[in-house]
Amino acid sequence: MNTITEHFISEAQKGKAVYINDVRECFAKLKNEKTRQFSLALVTAEGLKRRFDYTIPAFNVPENVQTDKTEKMSVKELEAVFIRDYCMAELYNIISCLGARSMKFYTTEKSEELTYIYNCFIEKFGIFTERTQRKEYGRAVNVAERILDALDTRTDSKIEVAFFDTAGIPSDFMYATKQQSCGFVGEKLKEAVQKSDKGILIGIDVGGTDIKLALSVNGKLTALKEYDWFPAGFTRIHELIDPIIALVDLMRYRTDSRFNEITDIAMPVEASDELIIKVAEKAKQFAAENGITLPLYDGIGLSFPDVVVQDSIVGGEVFKTRGIRENPAVDYEKEFRLITPLNKILAQFVKEKGVVGIVNDGPMAAFSAATEAAYMDTSSVNKGVLAYTLGTELGTGYLDGEGKIPDIPLEVYNFIIDLGSWPEKEFSSDDVRSINNFNTKLPGTLQKYTSQSGAFRLSLKYFETAKPALYRELFEKNFLYEKKEDAKSQGLYTPTSPKDMRKPFLEHLMSLAAIGRNEEAERIFYEIGEYLAVAFCETQRILESTTNKAILFGRLVKQENCFKLLCRGAQKHIAANSFEAADDEMAATPLMKQLKNSGTYTIAQFAQAIGAVHYASYRKNIIR
Repeated sequence: MNTITEHFISEAQKGKAVYINDVRECFAKLKNEKTRQFSLALVTAEGLKRRFDYTIPAFNVPENVQTDKTEKMSVKELEAVFIRDYCMAELYNIISCLGARSMKFYTTEKSEELTYIYNCFIEKFGIFTERTQRKEYGRAVNVAERILDALDTRTDSKIEVAFFDTAGIPSDFMYATKQQSCGFVGEKLKEAVQKSDKGILIGIDVGGTDIKLALSVNGKLTALKEYDWFPAGFTRIHELIDPIIALVDLMRYRTDSRFNEITDIAMPVEASDELIIKVAEKAKQFAAENGITLPLYDGIGLSFPDVVVQDSIVGGEVFKTRGIRENPAVDYEKEFRLITPLNKILAQFVKEKGVVGIVNDGPMAAFSAATEAAYMDTSSVNKGVLAYTLGTELGTGYLDGEGKIPDIPLEVYNFIIDLGSWPEKEFSSDDVRSINNFNTKLPGTLQKYTSQSGAFRLSLKYFETAKPALYRELFEKNFLYEKKEDAKSQGLYTPTSPKDMRKPFLEHLMSLAAIGRNEEAERIFYEIGEYLAVAFCETQRILESTTNKAILFGRLVKQENCFKLLCRGAQKHIAANSFEAADDEMAATPLMKQLKNSGTYTIAQFAQAIGAVHYASYRKNIIR
């Protein structure tokens, strides 16, 4: 076995993280031992040509690995499986970020190992399999094909794949296509803010645990609304759509103070769906009885936690739709397509020349950050903005140097960053201790490292032995419960009903770290920073963004000490000033300053909803 591979396997068996960028760097330096090289020529959905080169150690190709349990594998099988999984992770991260129209593999030598890797890619990604039958890595292929469907106006797109074992890669596939500063993106964003002082605009931030809405009337922040939900438990698409429609309907009555007495009861976070609908109907009746014209929006900006292309929701492989995806009573492809035209459904609430602009929650974070920065200094964003949202999952957004949000998946939360931590792979994905992705079941993805799930997992990992009193407290406060009766679902879980304890659990861990006297609690956020730094390195490498820093949004960074811990952990991999927090200091635009001074809500909570208001103005007044 190659000594480097042997070292990585040893670390993985001990439960230590083995970062993908470390593996790539070590493999690339191999010179005195037998190696195999291959290149990937990828064409994105938009036609951009990209090249990725790889070096791996030579290894013995196994005839057939009979088990998934690494502890039962032979030494040769362990080596082959580790190298195979490294290659699969590399390809998976690229597709999760960029999508693909075609993927072609090139090498200058015939090799049994590379043929094995290519065949594993075909099999594990389900390249020639129907979408409904794909699992694990294949879910990224589903998203890529649905993007092609949306762009090409069809329902049966397929990624083109080929392997050329002795051909040179075409010269027009580039390592980098760095975008240049165009010099006027900042002016566009500032103009959108200035023009948001007229008309009725609403910004909506849809998340995994809540929906936040911000209403602007002629530049005044008139109403803020928060609504809790658990979409992963839904079994039909209408359960995702109906609350959004009801909330958009309700909020338009907050544009006129004559409706306040009727609608006040529906504004608290605990207001039920039934109450919200009932109140909106009562307000509509009041309008009819008093000859009041029903208010309509000039623009709706919507941040949605799934892949969005040209205002259409096209991903379908996120945790929020898991319950629907696993519902045997529906044809998921047909069912999911019911949410694709959400922009057209919401158009009923918009004036004739108004707009409905929908983007993924990650790009909305990037847009929000860029808008605030541009309002202070228009030249500060002309190289683009990269942003991460740390909450229920990790969202990633990029606004490029031309002010464009690329039509790519950018599902960085699916990136596999850890090829180690093997003991934690043995828990089922829903178990708090597991590193396996909720959706794909793949181990080592950022979903279980940088989001709230990462904080929960690390708390158990470090509290159980080092702080048993804190460990017991997690159960006493109902943040955790244990299932014992069903062998298939035995494990540790966070309750989501009758009360969803995910937010309180995270707040508890953040408060422990904020004290500054609990080493294990601080270690949680320090390690999350380390994971996020690896994510940043991988994003920069694959996306080739022109900016060298990222703005962080979400609950995990709203507490000052937790953010400092994140930054300290990140310094093991990246520069000290690579992360900035989207806190009160970012407030520059009039609407964001109004939020800052509200005294009730924080910028960390509603920044993206405010950003969505500005996005509605951007789409209505600048980009049509």
